[in-house]
Amino acid sequence: MDKKILIVITTAFVPYGGLATVMMNYYRAMDKTGLLIDFASTNDPPKVLLDELRANGSDYFNLGDRKKQLLKYLKNLKAVLTNGHYDVIHVNGNSTTMAFELMIAKKCRVSVRIAHGHTTQTDHAVLNDLLKDIFKKVYTYAVAVSSKAGNWLYDGGKYGILKNAINVEKYKYNKTVRKQIRFALNIEDKCVIGHLGKIYEPKNHDFLIDIFYEIKKLNNNTCLLLVGDGELKDNIKSKCERLKLEDVIFTGMVSNVYDYLQAMDVFVFPSLWEGSPLALIEAQTSGLPCIVSSNVTKDAKCTDNVIFMDLAERAEAWAKKAVEVSENLPDRTDVIDEIRRSGYDIQTEAKKLRMIYLNERK
Repeated sequence: MDKKILIVITTAFVPYGGLATVMMNYYRAMDKTGLLIDFASTNDPPKVLLDELRANGSDYFNLGDRKKQLLKYLKNLKAVLTNGHYDVIHVNGNSTTMAFELMIAKKCRVSVRIAHGHTTQTDHAVLNDLLKDIFKKVYTYAVAVSSKAGNWLYDGGKYGILKNAINVEKYKYNKTVRKQIRFALNIEDKCVIGHLGKIYEPKNHDFLIDIFYEIKKLNNNTCLLLVGDGELKDNIKSKCERLKLEDVIFTGMVSNVYDYLQAMDVFVFPSLWEGSPLALIEAQTSGLPCIVSSNVTKDAKCTDNVIFMDLAERAEAWAKKAVEVSENLPDRTDVIDEIRRSGYDIQTEAKKLRMIYLNERK
């Protein structure tokens, strides 16, 4: 009999970025033989994702708003688990508040209860501390995206690592695609500073704009390519207008981020905190030199193209380094083997998760 798995995304189930993207990468790569995998999250899924799930024999459940209507959300989860008779629940989240879902699963006698930590900080620090003891008692298996994320969430307890892996072949440097995207964006002759990620507080776009403002003083023939969307987009656009920065391109959410990475020259990533940034893995896989906040876990450094900088350093210092790198760009080479050796090939990581689902982990 097939094992029934319910993957819970405690944030929104969206096509691009975030926990949903990480788990959809795993879902797509995994050998599903002997498994029936369903998803549950906080919103109605976009049609593109729902169609993909149904085409693969999977179902989706909208549990409701986790932040504003927690009790209703948990009641809906209990109904899904009771009616579905799941063998495994796999909860993806950013703090010990995953204890809510795991407690319900324990009451519903779900035998394998996986907690999967994706970051190193939370906006709910007090609640995170209060739930620590309960959290430790309700999962049967703990995983994290990096050692930094695992040490923070599990507070000295045992855990395994499932990296934010990708389909590396999609991100391999492609000179033809680079020309096409740069032509389409009318930036053929520009030095392109790039960033990929949700436009919200942890990604530190406010400081990124400060950096770009200083870059323009050093090299006016530059543009900033921002791939992604988020709640602070309007704020960041307003800041660009105040600073009279015209060479900032907002692409919004795109399904082919790998193509836009080809168009960039230098990837700048000044995050305030990260668990294990998928975007940084993607940027490295495309052969980009990356200037990265030292707050980002060192586990995510797969190539020699990563330079860490402290956020205490002023925007001028970051800008100087970005321009220095842009003026001495190495040839974009194939780094796929390096990415694989670092453990970020989704084919390998998906096999590890399958073993956990089948309870065959060593």
